[in-house]
Amino acid sequence: MDATTMLRRQETSANAILAFHRLPIPVIAAVNGAATGAGFSLALSADIRLATPHTRFNAAFVRIGLSGGDCGSSWLLPRIVGTGPAADILLTGRFVGAEEAQRIGLVSRTSPAGDLLTEALTTAAQISSNSPSGIRLTKSALHANTQTTSLEAAVELENRNQVLATRTPHMAEALAAFREKRTPQFDPPALQ
Repeated sequence: MDATTMLRRQETSANAILAFHRLPIPVIAAVNGAATGAGFSLALSADIRLATPHTRFNAAFVRIGLSGGDCGSSWLLPRIVGTGPAADILLTGRFVGAEEAQRIGLVSRTSPAGDLLTEALTTAAQISSNSPSGIRLTKSALHANTQTTSLEAAVELENRNQVLATRTPHMAEALAAFREKRTPQFDPPALQ
């Protein structure tokens, strides 16, 4: 395969990771088994990662003469676990087990394989019980503020998001539900 064809294939894989990461709704990765190479990057592009005790992650390509930074892993991983642990994982290509992954913040929590899907669905239900506009603005702020250069810029974005949220029907419904001691009924299509 020539370099041009290989570059197109690489860009296609990387663009899939970018599209996944850019989704305006929260993404939960329930990783049961090995997430290596581009699969590792796919897991990194999720907002929340859950694992089983047998889950393993690695930047596989560095072990076969390629770069450990693939499909966004060299950008995503340091933002998730910090530069030191990211350098260790990307440069060595070693496997990171579930226990270490949880300790360094690569995964939020682990659960037995038989409970992983239930855990992911429970997490999704917890998220979706909040206002759709609040969820979307929160995800947007998380992504933007990991790239901002100052606390002031982060606070400015948060201020804007809070004001925008007050102008949605979701805030009114959330407050009414709180006062009436009931579960809020949000319009899910508003999230899109």
